[in-house]
Amino acid sequence: MSGHHAAPQNEGPHRPSPTPVRHSLRGSSAPLVLIAPAMAIGSHFYKPLVAEFARNGWEAHTIRRRGFERGEPRADRRHDWSYQDEIDDIDHAITRARRQNPERPILLLGHSLGGQLVAGHQLNHPAVEALVTVAAALPHHRTYRFCGLHVLLMGAVAVPLLTTLFGYVPAPAFGGPGARTLMRQWAHTVITGNPPYKADRRITTPALVVSFASDAMAPPRSVDTFAEKLFDTRAVTRWQYEHDDVLPGASNDHIRWVRGSSHFVERIVAWWTEP
Repeated sequence: MSGHHAAPQNEGPHRPSPTPVRHSLRGSSAPLVLIAPAMAIGSHFYKPLVAEFARNGWEAHTIRRRGFERGEPRADRRHDWSYQDEIDDIDHAITRARRQNPERPILLLGHSLGGQLVAGHQLNHPAVEALVTVAAALPHHRTYRFCGLHVLLMGAVAVPLLTTLFGYVPAPAFGGPGARTLMRQWAHTVITGNPPYKADRRITTPALVVSFASDAMAPPRSVDTFAEKLFDTRAVTRWQYEHDDVLPGASNDHIRWVRGSSHFVERIVAWWTEP
């Protein structure tokens, strides 16, 4: 397993010394994992990942994604929500987990947009014990190849136009339907590079920040920017999931990694348990 070359960087399983509270938790018990899904992906998609954690003796649950759960309202002119609404959903899930498992440490795992959301939670709500972000980036167009012209066009033109015409982002654009406010906030980050929530300090929670080699949706440079802007470098372990790391039946694709995640989960378990 190889780390990406850019800072923040901690090779292999090495991490900065944890805080005293964190030290009392690491290794004492397996955490309860709460998974925040990617944009336009419902919780059912993560069943293979939940099962993989279970095979390693860990309990994991997926937080429901607004607009993409069976039987729940989809985004339209009447149904709208924001990053803050999604972050509040994460906080409600954590509150339930704390109530049901008061002695268990909680690890938030955020995939893509879910990684942006768990970072927003840590910055603006009582923090959980650990974070893993997977292919999560601040999608500033300048962190993409060729100055991210294609991303800039999506943020500066496509999202404003679609949300003005329809009141939301209709399918198939962006895996829609996408909520008007959330997608406009995402577009603002594309243009400015600033997160769509208050970030007046940096996250000090121990965090494993993962990028995928050749990921066009969250390029390693974008993931580095996400880590550098929102996290204390002393708290971060950066891991780039290289093509050579991928075992048969697994993947380091931005989406398909969920379907073959044994090596990935083993890496998380090692990060949690090793001193």
